[in-house]
Amino acid sequence: MTAVSLAQVLIGGLQTGGIYALLALSYYVILGATGILNFAQGEWMMLAAVVGVVLLELGAPYPLAVVMSIAAATAAALMAERLVIRPMQARHASHGMLLVVLFAVLIVVRHSTAHLFGPADHPLPGPLPDRIIFLGDSLFIRPQTVVVYVCVAAVFIAVWWFMHRTWPGRSLRVAAIDPVGAQLIGIDLGRVRFIAFGLGGLIAALTGWLYGPLFAASYAIGNAPGIKGFIALILGGIGSPLGALVGGLSLGILELAAARYASSLWSEAVSFLILIAVLMLRPSGLTGLRGARR
Repeated sequence: MTAVSLAQVLIGGLQTGGIYALLALSYYVILGATGILNFAQGEWMMLAAVVGVVLLELGAPYPLAVVMSIAAATAAALMAERLVIRPMQARHASHGMLLVVLFAVLIVVRHSTAHLFGPADHPLPGPLPDRIIFLGDSLFIRPQTVVVYVCVAAVFIAVWWFMHRTWPGRSLRVAAIDPVGAQLIGIDLGRVRFIAFGLGGLIAALTGWLYGPLFAASYAIGNAPGIKGFIALILGGIGSPLGALVGGLSLGILELAAARYASSLWSEAVSFLILIAVLMLRPSGLTGLRGARR
């Protein structure tokens, strides 16, 4: 293992890990504030990428395609809360039942997208020209990788500011700590849930524009990152955004290292091996932070 080889693994691992970290953050925002685990987060990522491709093919300017596709995916996340989650919670549905229903939402969104836009992969351009930047004789980085780094840092900083410096964000934190106490001080838990689903959907939709240019846009791209984002959250710890960041970056590096130094077959298996090990040996995750309500 040379220093250059290790550096290349870190560059690629942090790129993939940043994607996982953002999806883990989108899980955290919803799970922390509402106690609801929404596995459809990967589908909002997919939807933003696919709608973006369609808008670009129709001739929309790149910035407009980015904004409109992210808005469309975020609106879909809010519709899921308003049309599915809210009526079921009005009937006092359990979290297990909500989990099953959200799985159904995942299947409907995925296969509806395949029916409407086709099953084929479509290239999604990034904001920068896709020219490899050489950092040395055998060390390189893609412009989209730099975009991922910058966006991951910006999103985590923005979410921290939102959660600590705004009234809606502080409402999410209070509801996560003590939902009964939150109601007593006038916080509307229905509004908290709506904000959480919207913010989680927004983060996942933005991730589609980071993931799509690295691979492609199709109806199935949300599957693996959606699962890996959840594993990253468990790995890092579900009690704070720091857990999402640490878990995502760690998982990305470990996956790429396994593929580089063992076998590409291990790059998929390692995530689930890590999940089993964490649940058995350290359920609170690497950061040692548990969910406030669980």
